[in-house]
Amino acid sequence: MSLQDNEKYCALCHAHLFDDDDVVYCPVCGAPHHRECYKSKGNCALEEFHGTENQYDKLKRAQEEKEQEKTEQETETANGSFQTPFGSFSPIDFLGGVAPDTVIEEGVTAKDAAQFVFSNTMRFIPKFVRGRKASWNLFAFFFPGGWYLSRKMYKEGIVASLIQVIGTLLTVPYQTTRINLGIYSAKTYSQMLEMTVANWDKFSTGAILALLIGLMLTAAVHVLSGIFADWLYRNHVIKTVREINAESEDKPTDFRKKGGVNLFAFLIGALAVQYIPSIIAMFL
Repeated sequence: MSLQDNEKYCALCHAHLFDDDDVVYCPVCGAPHHRECYKSKGNCALEEFHGTENQYDKLKRAQEEKEQEKTEQETETANGSFQTPFGSFSPIDFLGGVAPDTVIEEGVTAKDAAQFVFSNTMRFIPKFVRGRKASWNLFAFFFPGGWYLSRKMYKEGIVASLIQVIGTLLTVPYQTTRINLGIYSAKTYSQMLEMTVANWDKFSTGAILALLIGLMLTAAVHVLSGIFADWLYRNHVIKTVREINAESEDKPTDFRKKGGVNLFAFLIGALAVQYIPSIIAMFL
């Protein structure tokens, strides 16, 4: 036995019940009938179900409870949603299992942070909630300056990129000596290594020292970015979101402008680190 929607159908003839129809209800289960249908039958068309779990009013009540539960779930989902690349709602859990109203720090909820971060929120929001200072960011390890710039952390991005450029420039005297000695003409890495060792006395102390400092600077910015980039980004998100919540008259717009990802900035940063040392070296 199944129920028709909103008591709009006669239990006997199954015809639609209009507002001006003469309708009567079974005194036992409340099933609706045309008056004539009820008279012709002499009793409820669903009498066989009286006293069972399939009685009309019991099924109706169960259906109403189910619809109410569905409505409550939809309302809860809508209230907990945030703007995503797929619209204001997505079946994907973009908060990584964190409740939208979870407070990351005073004045900043998980929902606020997710709207600001926008991309890869399922990774960042749980990390923000845990509040750990150190984690591992592989992308920031390989592209320190570019990653910071892509996340609109321009000060950190410029500093990281500048350190990378300086580190590369410090290796120029050593690399120039190798070029002049024809070491790069070797066909294999082992041959290059042998030629370097054989001509070690031709490298100046200053070139070797600069090489070591340059390598240490480059390694340091890569490793430290890999370890602390997430923590720095958390601080950036919290600080900026607080400012937006306190001062902005159009939060969604400011979240998009100051948050999210800037791929163009990443590209500029990556190209700068790659080519600026070569351009500078031409004039040294």
